[in-house]
Amino acid sequence: MKAENPLFTTAEAAAYLGITRSYLYKLMMWRKVPYYKPRGKLCFFDKADLDEYNRRYRVQSEDELEAQSEAYILHKRMRNGLV
Repeated sequence: MKAENPLFTTAEAAAYLGITRSYLYKLMMWRKVPYYKPRGKLCFFDKADLDEYNRRYRVQSEDELEAQSEAYILHKRMRNGLV
């Protein structure tokens, strides 16, 4: 019986992220995505680390941006004694 490996290979990680292996190697070189390299040869990736990488680049919705800008304007007005 083969135990399930909790780590992805490079090919599996690239497929999971929806990118090419070449681009995954660039992310590794730029140290943008964490990986494990036991015995100094093959690289492995934890699914939780890949999920966290994917969640780092969230784009705000229009409503979120509007609320953020309104809060900034209100803060500036309060700081300048205009409110």
